[in-house]
Amino acid sequence: MAISVEEREKLRAAWNGHCDALKQVASEAIDGALGDPADGGELAELLRSIARLAAMSLQHRLDFNDPDFPLFLRQMDDRYRYGGPDNNIAYFMAALRGDATYRLRGNNGGDGRSVNIGRLWHDNIATAANGDFEVVVSAEEQPGNWTPIAPGLTGDTGIPDQYPTAGNGITVRRYDWDWDRDLPPGWLTIERIDPGAPAYPPALSPDRLADQIANATRLFLAAARWWNQRAANVRADNPPNAITPPSTEPPGVRDFKPPMTGGKAWLYYGIICLDLAEDEAILIETDLPDGPYWSFTLYNMWWEAPDIMNRQTSLNARQAHVDGDGKARFVISARDPGVPNWLDTGGARRGFLHYRWFRPDQTIPTPVSRLLKVDAVRAALPADHPAVDADARRATLSKRREQLARRFQR
Repeated sequence: MAISVEEREKLRAAWNGHCDALKQVASEAIDGALGDPADGGELAELLRSIARLAAMSLQHRLDFNDPDFPLFLRQMDDRYRYGGPDNNIAYFMAALRGDATYRLRGNNGGDGRSVNIGRLWHDNIATAANGDFEVVVSAEEQPGNWTPIAPGLTGDTGIPDQYPTAGNGITVRRYDWDWDRDLPPGWLTIERIDPGAPAYPPALSPDRLADQIANATRLFLAAARWWNQRAANVRADNPPNAITPPSTEPPGVRDFKPPMTGGKAWLYYGIICLDLAEDEAILIETDLPDGPYWSFTLYNMWWEAPDIMNRQTSLNARQAHVDGDGKARFVISARDPGVPNWLDTGGARRGFLHYRWFRPDQTIPTPVSRLLKVDAVRAALPADHPAVDADARRATLSKRREQLARRFQR
């Protein structure tokens, strides 16, 4: 069958529109209209973040964006690093529609993980003896394991004003707290089950592909601008090198309604906007929350996870050293201070530290920080605080690479 002039022109317009959007956002970054890069390295990272968001937008809108036949896209980890991901979480997102009903099935892969599905947590999901579970996802309440979605949801086209990401339907978070355990991989699947569900997806047509590309362009423009400007806004709102108290509102996000469990907020955040010279360090001291998990994570200037495999850029409650007085102490610096809880900036002057208290019960500590020279770190620590030499650091990083490779290659 011949290709019509209209089909050629619609595809040309969608393709050129996407290419024009790439040029436009890159120009905004290079010309200083997007974000606030201070040097060539920060600008290079900004452009890389834009390229990653473009890749995410195309993959989602072309391959993971049919709410009649939803698929989970794994992102915000080693694959797509935007949005300040927690290195201890695997994020799965699926596009849904609010007038449909879905069955989500899965297995969390054994004890040692927590799973969050919409409003549900692993401890309030009825689960079979082998760990299998089934959750109904819909706008109308259902018996048993059920989590709601908005009735007006249009996962294939909608782009929210805040947190523009792939998905626009349901997010599943699997928390991997214990990196030392070789946990089975776990699995997730979701399908539409209401009477209106079609039997098969439609064949690809010029109109459908052109619409998908145009949709990817809209998502890319929203995500590249919102996420990178959010990072600049956070720096504008907070003094450098000072830790903030815990809050249920993520930094840089206004009018946020925190998720609740049993009437309590389940996540508290705090940050430091870093601006460190090569010979400077930030020492953080904190009591510990009474929840099951907490973490400290570094990000680059654009709220991306930096090199998580080859540098110790994050530590969680199972990994961090705790001193004899019950406090945890962390050091952020470019140079290795020879302590177990070193968070390695990789030589970047600016970036972020983000800490999370997860589902605390009563104790919500406020960490304290101070800026000092790297050479003064040892004197500022308790006498019994361990020392880490070069061989021990190499062993720690080798183990970290193996743990993350095993987790992400499954």
